[in-house]
Amino acid sequence: MPDELRHGDLASFEPSSELVEFEAQTDTEFVLGSAAPHQHNLVPGYYSVHTSPEALRDGEAHISLIKKRLVEGSRL
Repeated sequence: MPDELRHGDLASFEPSSELVEFEAQTDTEFVLGSAAPHQHNLVPGYYSVHTSPEALRDGEAHISLIKKRLVEGSRL
């Protein structure tokens, strides 16, 4: 990782059990996300993540059906 990050930078770390230390040079805000590895390979879609290509296809088809019904009912 670089020695210094600037506004809008994104840093990504390799999986590790090592300590991560941060030192702010000025007043700052940051977000740190962390999670245990998922037991499945994940398949990212446009607006969702699924456990298989089939589940992604089915999920996106279901969302399209919901949208169609909302449009037909003049609710969207």
